[in-house]
Amino acid sequence: MYIYNIMTKKVVRAKVVKPKVKHVIQDIVIENEEVKITISSKVVKIRINPQHIDEFKDKIKEIHEDDYHIIKVSEFKENRISEEFKDWKYEYKNDTTAYFHYPLYEFSINQNTNKILSEIFQKKHVSSQSLWYEKEELKNNLNPDIDDTKGTHQNRFTIYVITKGRWETNYTIKSLEKLGIKNYKVVIETQEVDKYIESGVDKEKIIPFEKEDKENKSGIPVRNFVWNYSIKQGEDWHWILDDNIENFYRWNRNKRTIVKSGFVFTHIEEYTMKKNNVMMSGMNYHFYNPDIDYGRDLITKNTRIYSCILIKNDIPKLEEKWRGKYNEDTDLSIRILKHGYGTLLFNNYLCGKKQSGTVKGGNKELYKDYSQEGYKTKTLSLIAQHPEIVKFKKLKDHPYHHQVDYTPFENNPLNL
Repeated sequence: MYIYNIMTKKVVRAKVVKPKVKHVIQDIVIENEEVKITISSKVVKIRINPQHIDEFKDKIKEIHEDDYHIIKVSEFKENRISEEFKDWKYEYKNDTTAYFHYPLYEFSINQNTNKILSEIFQKKHVSSQSLWYEKEELKNNLNPDIDDTKGTHQNRFTIYVITKGRWETNYTIKSLEKLGIKNYKVVIETQEVDKYIESGVDKEKIIPFEKEDKENKSGIPVRNFVWNYSIKQGEDWHWILDDNIENFYRWNRNKRTIVKSGFVFTHIEEYTMKKNNVMMSGMNYHFYNPDIDYGRDLITKNTRIYSCILIKNDIPKLEEKWRGKYNEDTDLSIRILKHGYGTLLFNNYLCGKKQSGTVKGGNKELYKDYSQEGYKTKTLSLIAQHPEIVKFKKLKDHPYHHQVDYTPFENNPLNL
């Protein structure tokens, strides 16, 4: 970097000394014709309940009065509902904010950053740059529906849980039972039915599935079986859920609260029915909406829907239902969007899906136990299906994952 030295009236080289963290300029020293810029402060993002901000500032001053300043405060609307979704009407009794984010403050701490944070948070090591100060628990009197144990909220459309080799865990089935859900079915390959019954699954809930192609290790055959079965039952829509969902959550006030009520399904159904060009909707994953999150709206439109899916049985332009071998939910989402339809991904209702590859059973055999080679194969498959919008994305754990550009579909209408 070069700068103009006003003392010598010459352009000189500037040496920058900085740590490996996000930083701000602390000092500039001119020695002879060389400029040294020292950058040693650290920017820390801290989400703070607004009523605690003055208290937090006082704590920093007590420790080191002059060595911090606020760089910026996020300016988010109190209710993170965009104009397009202002017709959302599901505030809960005393809870008047359906989807609320606390402000995010960015501090620049110039010296002894870790020492200062450790004293403030009363922890020996504070390594995160995204921190909570005085996170308050949501009180259930704000939203009594969360602990509704009477089964008041019952889904209109049948929930189908597809499961394989997981009779020892039955995560999704147990989760639905905790919510008091009655209208659900469990689709199980014929040879495993007895094992699921022995594990405690109600045999009246079971739909046996006989796989014709024994060599096909994917979930495509059972997904198409469910879709066709639902049509035969005269249903207009159906839910299809993976078998590794441990809990369901409501996200509000930067808090993921486990729910014990079926309203997470009934509210999605009611709202989806308002949008006549929407063919697919569902819940986001709980690990994509952490408590520190500050960037998501109530609903993300026209994107992928995974694992906890509400889908319309009659999609006029769709020639194939589930297809292929890998990434079937991503592929179906993209094809629906390519036909000009809309999708709704709910961020205020979340499914607590277990991380892929952490539960025995399912598609582990198909994905080679989720090895790098397995991820490479499935990503190449999706790229071949949609090369114009899919590419490789390198993640921390492995170099092969897919990244989809959904921007071409952002203007797909939700209502015609």
